[in-house]
Amino acid sequence: MTRPLLRLGLAGLAVCALSACGPKLVRERVFEQPGVRVELRHQVADGKPVARGYAQPTTIADVRIAHILASLSTEDDKGERRPMIRSEFVYPLADGIALALAKAGPDDEVAAASFPKERSLGIFTNELVTAFRLALVGDEMQIEFYAFEGTVEREGSKASPREYEIPSELPSFAPSFKLVPGEAQTRLGPRGVAVAWRDAYYRRPVSLSFRQGQARRRTVLMEMPSEEEEAGAADAAPEAVKLSDEQLRALDQLDAARQSGLLKESDYQRRKRLVLENRLGEAGFGSDSK
Repeated sequence: MTRPLLRLGLAGLAVCALSACGPKLVRERVFEQPGVRVELRHQVADGKPVARGYAQPTTIADVRIAHILASLSTEDDKGERRPMIRSEFVYPLADGIALALAKAGPDDEVAAASFPKERSLGIFTNELVTAFRLALVGDEMQIEFYAFEGTVEREGSKASPREYEIPSELPSFAPSFKLVPGEAQTRLGPRGVAVAWRDAYYRRPVSLSFRQGQARRRTVLMEMPSEEEEAGAADAAPEAVKLSDEQLRALDQLDAARQSGLLKESDYQRRKRLVLENRLGEAGFGSDSK
């Protein structure tokens, strides 16, 4: 009886292994445009999500996220820098990530990919992929890259962007790129950075140009009015004022509404002043708002 039971037990273990009795990765695609994909995902074990304790859901203005993505850079052996995210993908990725973070739960991480193309010999077109994961941990936005403009592959073979699946785990080998922490950023292992996303730096204008100096188009990302626009405002609050988390969230929401055209400039400036004065209820935020 012992030997049959042993065989039965081994068979049960084999079935368990084949049916992936361990944690299962659940994916939900929340945003997709030509060349860009953003998804939410979490691990499930014993029918329940594996607890991660991320600071989500969170509303962050898409323009602020664009500032962060545009600031990520890599450095080659000669000390020359290039952006981790090409300019053409910064805006759509920021849109998708903002949507994902607003929908995410504390156990979800955001995974994103962009698919740049490069011409070879003026004839062939190579499809590449830059893929990363992102989550909010405390007051940090942690970003880690699976690949930087690598070959699009599926199960070890070349594939199309449609067939590509964003990896579930970071590669164990050293990356071919060298991430350089920028303003309000610290290194997070060899493949990532931790970003103090609430830092006022990411409310400032950021200029983008095409990679490798090809300035055929130059875009200015704006979350705040320029200094010239605010120079004449006598009641403008000084930048050194310490703002609460509630004030920062309110400012982010106002900026997003302004950028999307849902809020007129005059209403934006009025409500912004109220938020800076910590009169959140009068500005339409808080429990005492009408």
